[in-house]
Amino acid sequence: MNSFRRFTVYLLILIMFFLMTGCTSQGTLTEKNEIKEPKPLLIGFSMATYKEDRWLRDRDIFLAKAREAGFDVIVQNANNNSDQQYKQVLDMIAKGIDVLVIAPHDAVDAKRAVSKAKAAGIPVISYDRLVREADVDVYISFDNVKVGELMGESLLNAVPKGGYVLLNGSKNDNNSAMFREGYLSALEPAIKAGEVTLVAETWVADWRRETAYEYTYTLLKNRGTDIQGIIAANDSLAWAAIDALSEKRMIDQVKVVGHDADLAACKRLIEGTQLMTVYKPISLLVDETISLCKKLAKNEPLTTSSAIDDGKYKVPYIRIDVIAVTKDNLEQTVIKDGFHLKEDLYN
Repeated sequence: MNSFRRFTVYLLILIMFFLMTGCTSQGTLTEKNEIKEPKPLLIGFSMATYKEDRWLRDRDIFLAKAREAGFDVIVQNANNNSDQQYKQVLDMIAKGIDVLVIAPHDAVDAKRAVSKAKAAGIPVISYDRLVREADVDVYISFDNVKVGELMGESLLNAVPKGGYVLLNGSKNDNNSAMFREGYLSALEPAIKAGEVTLVAETWVADWRRETAYEYTYTLLKNRGTDIQGIIAANDSLAWAAIDALSEKRMIDQVKVVGHDADLAACKRLIEGTQLMTVYKPISLLVDETISLCKKLAKNEPLTTSSAIDDGKYKVPYIRIDVIAVTKDNLEQTVIKDGFHLKEDLYN
């Protein structure tokens, strides 16, 4: 009987030992589970607009590539409203973004948003459009002057003599001046030689297609016979000009160039209503931007081969090359890159 009792006591002690060991192990496991993984990088992407097709493409590609890299992204669309963009940036700062990527609606007004981010210790990337006098950490865009040069050269090749109209972009977008610089540099020799004359020029507020249409329609009505070529600062404005030409039954008399390689514009190339566009590989722009976000978040130095004057500071500038596109090289450019599907273009 005593032996049985001793055995029972030993057995109970053994069971208690294993239970205690199990609890300790479980506690250790729980503690291990509570060790938090590093928070993913949080990027704030402040966009001026989704109005043009290309900006929707920027958004979608950016989200896909950022998530693929393991980053979280907050995207806000300011709907071409500077006050709205400012408030949205303040909200992103309050949510703890690590990097601000901003495509400003207004190159000057956006300075206040950049100042708030930098005061909070958040690095800022000026995306495609430059924020002026703000000393952003880096400006990444396409070679915007070359965009204009390609447009001017293409129109000159097709219409070496005649009257031209310039439909510039919005004045509050720094890119508009860069495009204009490019196409005027291409046109300057022909203008000086008296072979090309500038019939009219305008700046289209907020890149509004309806504004460009009304301006072009009125101009064609009053001076239609003086016009042989139109340089439109993007494909949306080119669309407006072509609509006005169609209304006046002058589509065969005037050549129109634009840029962005929008799907509708590439279809117009095939139809023959638009002479050329410029392809800007957005995927490359986004890849470089994601890489910059990583470096800035880790305080790593940036290596850039050029800088741009923002009106007050010299800002590191990363330029992505661009390609002139006509109906003859659609296959080798936008289709080859997967920017547009062949069946969509020829539908």
